[in-house]
Amino acid sequence: MLTLKRCWPILCGLLIALSLSLPASAQTITGNITGTVTDSSGGVIPGATVTLVSERTGEARSVTTNEEGRFNFAAVQPGVYTVRVEQKGFQTLERKGAVLSANESLALGDIALQTGQVAEMVTVVSSGPVVEKESSDLTARLTSDQISLISTKGRDITSLLRLIPGTSNDDDVEAVGEGFGTNLPNISGQRGRSAVATIDGLNAAEPSGNNKISMTINQDAVGEVKVLRNNYAAEYGNNGGALINIVSKGGGKEYRGSAYYFLRNEALNASPFFSNKAGLKKPLYRHNIWGFNEGGPLPLPRFGEGSPRLLRNKAFFFFSLEKPHTITPTDPVFVTMPTA
Repeated sequence: MLTLKRCWPILCGLLIALSLSLPASAQTITGNITGTVTDSSGGVIPGATVTLVSERTGEARSVTTNEEGRFNFAAVQPGVYTVRVEQKGFQTLERKGAVLSANESLALGDIALQTGQVAEMVTVVSSGPVVEKESSDLTARLTSDQISLISTKGRDITSLLRLIPGTSNDDDVEAVGEGFGTNLPNISGQRGRSAVATIDGLNAAEPSGNNKISMTINQDAVGEVKVLRNNYAAEYGNNGGALINIVSKGGGKEYRGSAYYFLRNEALNASPFFSNKAGLKKPLYRHNIWGFNEGGPLPLPRFGEGSPRLLRNKAFFFFSLEKPHTITPTDPVFVTMPTA
C-alpha cells in the first residue's frame, strides 16, 4: 500500500510533466534572414554554403542554397549577424553588421560572388538600413543605444514610446511598477486598450484587459522595442491595435556589466501651496534607484579525457537587478471629526 509520503514524489513528477506538455500561449519574437547568391553576371549559384554567425555569442548556423540560389535562416533571435558565403571557384564573401530586429523578415537581396579562390575573402560591412521587401508591416523600433542615451523620469520603457511617430502618451510615471501597471500609449489613433504588449513573447498586459502593462522590466535590461503598428501578419492576433514587443538583453561571448544609481529628492522642489497654507514642512520626495547588470558566457562541465574541464561559448547568461525606493508626496487632507 502506497503511503502519502511515497506518493508525493510521483504526484510532483506528474504535475511537472503535465505543465510541460501544455501549449504555451506566447508569441514569437524571432525573425528570418533570406537572400540570393549570384555570380558577377547575375546568374544564380546553387549549392553554395551560407553561414550565419551571431556577433554577440559566436553561434553559427549553416545552410545550402537551393536550385534558385536562395537561402533562408528561420527562427533567428534578434541581434547583429555576420553572413559568410563560400563556393568552389569563387572568393569567400563575408558580410558583417546585418541587424535583425524582432519579428522581422530581413531580405539581404542579391549577394554577388567574385571569381577566385575560396581562400581569398571579401569583407563587406553593412551600412545604413535595409529596405523591407518581404512584408508590408508598418513598424517602428527603439534600439538599445536610444534607450541608454535618453533618460526618463520614472525609468519606464513605455515613456520612450512617444518617440515613435503617431503615438500619444500620458505624462511620465513617477516610478516603474507603481499601481497596477503603466498605461499603454495610443498608437495610430487607436485606444491604448487596443494595443498588446509582450516581453520576450510573453503577454505583459494587465489580466483584466485594460490599457496597462503590468509585467515590469527595468530599462537597462531592455535590448530593443519593436512596435508593429499596422498590416502585420495574422499570427499576431489577440487584438486590433498595435503590437509592442519588448526584447530583453542577453549574454554574449565576453563578460560585460554595468552599475548605476539614480537619485531625485525634494532639495530643489518648491513647497506645495496647501502645505504652506497649513504651515506644514516641505514633504519628502525621495526616489533612490540603484541596480546592476551582468552577462557573459556560462562555463559548463565537460566529461571525458583529453578535453578541457569547462566548455565555454555554448551557454550564456544575463542577470539584471534594479531596486527602487520611492516616497512620493501627496497634498494634505483635512478631516473634521465630531467630538463628544
